[in-house]
This record gives sequence, structure tokens and C-alpha cells, in this order.
Amino acid sequence: MGKDKLLHIVVSAVIMVVFGKLLPTWVAALATLCVGIGKEVYDKVSGKGCFEWADIICDCIGIIIGVL
Repeated sequence: MGKDKLLHIVVSAVIMVVFGKLLPTWVAALATLCVGIGKEVYDKVSGKGCFEWADIICDCIGIIIGVL
């Protein structure tokens, strides 16, 4: 697992914890996932990267960690 994938996990977990303090768990998880998808769309549209499903999977792992 590379640095990028690890960052996706850690950042998603942190976002989930913060959102989880403010919102119901399911809303926080959905909002966190939307942030991750938005980042991937930005990468593709801006030309600074490409949309990677593996990053979305790592975001989901981070969300699960953040819920625990």
C-alpha cells in the first residue's frame, strides 16, 4: 500500500470522526464518502490525476475505522 492510499484511509477516518460528532453516523459516512468521490472527480477534471476506484475503497476503509 502506497502513501496515497494510506492518506486516503487516514483522512477519511479523521473526517468521519469529526462529522460523526456533528451528524448521525449514516449521514457522516455518506458525507465522508462524498468528500472522497469529490476529490477523485477533482483529480480527473483538473488533470492533476485520475479517478481511482482503489482510492474510493481506501476511503471506505477509513470510514469504517472512523465509525469504530
